[in-house]
Amino acid sequence: MNYLNHLIQSKGFRQLGKRALAIRRRYGVTPGKMMQAFEQLLSTLEEYGCRATFPVTAVTLARHPAPIRQLQERGMELAVHGWTHVSLDCYSKEQQREHLCRALNVFIQHGIRAKGFRSPYLCRNDTIREVVEAAGFRYLSNDPILWDGIGGSDWPGGNAQACQQVVDFYAPWMSNEYLSLPTVQGQIVEIPVSLPDDEMLVERLGANSSAQIAQIWTGILHQTYAREELFTIQLHPERAAICAPALRHVLSEAHSCTPPVWIACLAEIAEWWQQRSAFCVEVMRKELGQYDVVIRGPAQALALVRSVQVIGKSETWADGYQLVRSHRFSVRCGSRPLVGVSERTHKSLVSFLEQQGYLFEISQRRDEYPVYFDRPNFARAEEKSLLQEIEVSRSPLIRMARWPGGAHSAMAVTGDIDALTLWDYGLRFFGR
Repeated sequence: MNYLNHLIQSKGFRQLGKRALAIRRRYGVTPGKMMQAFEQLLSTLEEYGCRATFPVTAVTLARHPAPIRQLQERGMELAVHGWTHVSLDCYSKEQQREHLCRALNVFIQHGIRAKGFRSPYLCRNDTIREVVEAAGFRYLSNDPILWDGIGGSDWPGGNAQACQQVVDFYAPWMSNEYLSLPTVQGQIVEIPVSLPDDEMLVERLGANSSAQIAQIWTGILHQTYAREELFTIQLHPERAAICAPALRHVLSEAHSCTPPVWIACLAEIAEWWQQRSAFCVEVMRKELGQYDVVIRGPAQALALVRSVQVIGKSETWADGYQLVRSHRFSVRCGSRPLVGVSERTHKSLVSFLEQQGYLFEISQRRDEYPVYFDRPNFARAEEKSLLQEIEVSRSPLIRMARWPGGAHSAMAVTGDIDALTLWDYGLRFFGR
């Protein structure tokens, strides 16, 4: 009854009837209807040369290996979405481990090396992360972040109460308080998921046109672009008929941006974020006011500089920054173009600066740095204000671009697959 309990908690009794009718319309007794939905999504993605990530339950892969493998053959990434579509936070650590091992065995049997995991219902806790990390995954994508400007009462036919019910169920981060960025936790990268997703828009807010969905998703794209952050679209293939045109609009908008938006699958984003922590950047003071910079990292790792004179080639980027494509260059400026950090500053703040690409020095000479932090305590809720403090100063600064090739922001398209037929859906009520 795990699935039924979830339906009641997240949707409420009034929504269950609507959901049953929607399932009957979108699924058939064979995978035919869903294959048509896949084709709508794939043709849109291929039109813009994009790879998407499809987390798949292992039982769905075992029942329908050919359709799922076609996604991989067409360049899409497959991730693990559990053995069955059940809420893992109801299980003990040992049961979670067993559940995940069964799922991995199915993927291995079908020749699929999955690098990432997304929990059914985005359920998350420290135990799930530990089990996923121990299983050798490279990333998790469970943390939801809810974006500003979404009001259920503003939508024709929208159900604000139903929308609030799912928000309460997921307990997302709020975009006006937190950053929509990957984070490294141990050996695993956690990648946030953006809300509202297709389910909230179509089923809760009553979106009845692709234009309405495109408007909301384009608004999120603009917010993430302005903040240099990540927009992870969650789009279940069953809603491709209404959502694929909206996706095409958002991809078109992203492709028109300069500097560009980096569009990648979740595995690529996780790999990049891990690589960033291994960059080695040396900033050496030569004569008075001149600093030589040497970057040791992948070719796509580029530096951004502001309020300095670059000796060599650079190009205008955005937000007062210049982009330097060389891994060896020099700058002239009146103060050290780095962030200063005291010895007693909390290690989580230092780790955060490192993950964001800010170059820093641990020093007690506060007066040498235009931006200096002496904070023994630091919490995740302070990350946004800390970045604002650095950026608002407009002082001389060298930092690494957050995304490869000097992209201004990033975007990922994802879509969970937990059923291809009506029979698959029916078996979910029995945890199968």
